[in-house]
Amino acid sequence: MSNPKVLIYGASGYTGKLVSESLARRNIPFYMAGRNKARLEGALKVVAERHGADVPAQIVVANNTEQELLPLFEQVDVVINVSGPFMQIGWPIVETALAAGCHYLDTTGEQDWTNAINQKYGQSFADKGLLLSPACSYMWAAGAMAAEAVLEIDEVDSLDIVYQIDHGLPSEASTKSFLRMICNDVSQYYLELGEYKAWPNDQSYDCVVPYRGTTLRGHPWGGACEPVWFKDDSRVRNCKVLTCIGEHLIDNVMEAIHAFNREAAHLSQEEREAWTNSKGDEMDTGEPPKDDVDVQRSVIVCSGQGRQTTTQFAMNLSAPYQFTGEICADAAQRLLAGELKNVGFQSAPQAFGHRELLSTFHQLGFCSLPDWW
Repeated sequence: MSNPKVLIYGASGYTGKLVSESLARRNIPFYMAGRNKARLEGALKVVAERHGADVPAQIVVANNTEQELLPLFEQVDVVINVSGPFMQIGWPIVETALAAGCHYLDTTGEQDWTNAINQKYGQSFADKGLLLSPACSYMWAAGAMAAEAVLEIDEVDSLDIVYQIDHGLPSEASTKSFLRMICNDVSQYYLELGEYKAWPNDQSYDCVVPYRGTTLRGHPWGGACEPVWFKDDSRVRNCKVLTCIGEHLIDNVMEAIHAFNREAAHLSQEEREAWTNSKGDEMDTGEPPKDDVDVQRSVIVCSGQGRQTTTQFAMNLSAPYQFTGEICADAAQRLLAGELKNVGFQSAPQAFGHRELLSTFHQLGFCSLPDWW
């Protein structure tokens, strides 16, 4: 096996296994990195069983400190970070990637993390010709793909996006990551006339999706990253995102938010993070099974509006976690092939082209294409 040029940090987790599987299908050598050798070895075994062949991976053990990570990162070109909650433990990984001259991808859903690393490191990555692409995942790259397609329509300058998921299966890391976001009572943002506005954290909304006979309950779900992607984009004046995570989950989510507002809203940020981690432990039911395109079906509805036009793209994009593994692997493959279109802080479609990504994932059986193509 040739020397790997891709490293997954946090590879032993649910999403890490899926990213590993997707890299293996592309025959891209990679390092599976994390803090626990036994867990990494167990994860590699699972990936090999799913892949049905040898996996081009090497296990490396390192804590998430620059001292331990730098010698590893200096050997690779692409780092894929799947360890969260990202705002709690992600800083050394993105900082070391910059120091080592690596492209950085992660699978976060945390709006504040995405915004923070853009503000702190976006220009520094650009100056080095590197990509800084958080949320290279179903949430929130998929909605950005749909949004870029809708923005092809002349005069569209406002985006209203709804993620709808059947039979959602949040992993342990996702549960903790999103709890810390959805319980945040002051900073889940949408974009209105080019400025951030905060959603209330304790309200759900009736969402209309074009292929269902009833409304579905949605939540800002941390605010999403599409408002961050388009904050300084001259094409976009307004951008709102709601997520219908599923009727089997929404009541428990709202109960957790109300409990946070009663018990933890007055605490320091560090104490709040500890509270949401503890609540995540209570809600965790273990690692879910690999999601399925015929069970975890999803549609992302992106409505576009301008002064004299309206349009809508209902994009099928099923098996969100499998898609996350695939888009990370696809991004790594494109980076290694020199196909990066824009450096610095970029969404996946801004980095590689939304038409290229939509065409690829349509061929892989994940997503539909706009009627106007």
